Amino acid sequence: MSAARFRVGPSDGPTVADVLERMGGASRGFAGAAAEGRAFLNARRARPDDAVVPGDELAVWPARRDAPGAPPVEVLARWGEILVVSKPAALPTAPERRGTRSLITEVAELLGLRAPPHAASRLDVGVSGAVLCATGPRGQRHLAAMREAGRIARVYVGVAGGRVEGAGTWDAPIGAARSRGGRSLPAVGGAGAKPAATRYRAVASAGGGVTAATLLRLDPVTGRMHQLRVHAAHAGAPLLGDRDHGGARSLTTARGRVLPLSRIALHALRVTVPDEAGEERTALSPVPDELRDLWGALDGDGSAWEEVLTATPEAALPPGAPSGAR
Repeated sequence: MSAARFRVGPSDGPTVADVLERMGGASRGFAGAAAEGRAFLNARRARPDDAVVPGDELAVWPARRDAPGAPPVEVLARWGEILVVSKPAALPTAPERRGTRSLITEVAELLGLRAPPHAASRLDVGVSGAVLCATGPRGQRHLAAMREAGRIARVYVGVAGGRVEGAGTWDAPIGAARSRGGRSLPAVGGAGAKPAATRYRAVASAGGGVTAATLLRLDPVTGRMHQLRVHAAHAGAPLLGDRDHGGARSLTTARGRVLPLSRIALHALRVTVPDEAGEERTALSPVPDELRDLWGALDGDGSAWEEVLTATPEAALPPGAPSGAR
């Protein structure tokens, strides 16, 4: 797919929304393009009320819907200008350049917002679960302050390939390293490595031999890119489906069934944050069926998912460990 490109004329209107309407509006798929993150003004993502002048270039990328049967976006909680929403694994948190539908644009459509909310943190494509958002500047400032103060707590659940025992803290620093395909990916000890800490606890094990797997509770203390994925891989137990960091692309069960892995086996299960009045709030995102089915195919105990929230990680952090989970 390619973008439709237009040069703004003297009578096209004062804002991006006006120009989109003159370009054809809903009849050509341009209505809502700016709110959905598909419109670019002079190569920068545009908002509906951005001002335009004659000579500006406006590019609009086609909308691309998720595959039929994809799980819906849901609002899990709302406290003033703070939202907690569920992200399906296949959906990016924010729009990509080619107009892919995203979590924040779906939320804007679902709630009838004029502009997409601000995502206080992002989940990678392939990862599902709870995402904190702000619908206005006050909420955005509040979440930034809570993040800086280390007041945002998150719990993830993941299925790792191999065996992990006990509980502890993974604290290898994370930077950037070049991958085989030429992309720069987060890695332990890469260029510009920064301190990172993840609390972990092995909740249950499943499978055996080449199909051995561990259900993990993961509590990020810091918020480096790909942190949980990098730390799990560095511990010798990459998350299933995490191809970027050595995770298996498919599994063979004890019964000889081959399971293709279409997503990363990582889910943001719970987020806790004080609201703007200082009251601590918590929201839960149910574990999606595809992860429960994966665990079941490995002969894992289905009750282990419910044990994740009670299986607390180690109580203490190493001296000098950084704070500020996100």
